[in-house]
Amino acid sequence: MVVVFVVTITDDDQPENPPPPRAHTESTTANAPSTTSSQSRPPTVDMFGNRLEVPADDAGATLPQILDGRIDPARPDYLTAAPARLQWQRIWGGAAVPVSGSDGPARIDGGVAAGFARTPQGAALAAMDAIGRAYAAPDPLWQNVIRARFYGGGDALIEGFARSRASAPGMARFVTVPEGVRIQPGYRDDLAVVQLAVRSTSGYAIATWPMVWVEGDWRIRVPDDVDTLWGSGTSTVSTAGFGIWRQS
Repeated sequence: MVVVFVVTITDDDQPENPPPPRAHTESTTANAPSTTSSQSRPPTVDMFGNRLEVPADDAGATLPQILDGRIDPARPDYLTAAPARLQWQRIWGGAAVPVSGSDGPARIDGGVAAGFARTPQGAALAAMDAIGRAYAAPDPLWQNVIRARFYGGGDALIEGFARSRASAPGMARFVTVPEGVRIQPGYRDDLAVVQLAVRSTSGYAIATWPMVWVEGDWRIRVPDDVDTLWGSGTSTVSTAGFGIWRQS
């Protein structure tokens, strides 16, 4: 089942005393503009206390891409390991989206992120970015995100997101740093099945996102029945087998 993972979290799940934010790492240069202290606003946290950078541009900022920092496919954790120089950013005052210094995004144009690596990490980054932007971006940018970052669905998909956004205008803040990330076995460079574990009232919910490589980038493959996007996730009490993708 494909799930919009933000709907698995409710106001009742917000902790009264969030844990302290985690420090983030600094790194080297390459070919895209980086987020630096002089360009950014003070950091903040998501509703669970995970550190979020706040770029000067509400649409976010890319990091320099260093290709030799990508995960070695021979590593046993290739399908769960976080990309190099992972950073989480708050965009448009709401959703948390990831950027990396190895697997994308390489650019953000008109509020739409693009240039994700043809790797498991690139697919997972693209999935989380697309959902965050679909809920956080203002009109008419969020519609452009859906047209660029989703494959299939057409007008029905845009109408579904419009209804979802209207029913809960503050929903973007529930797009938080996931508790775990993994790509299912059988990954190929034209299809990656990304799974995200997020907090829910009963423990964790697993959202599954098929990602397809189309026209040089990863896109969410929309199911024939668009309404299934707003179904409930698969419940679990453990995140065993998932990788930790928090900023360190």
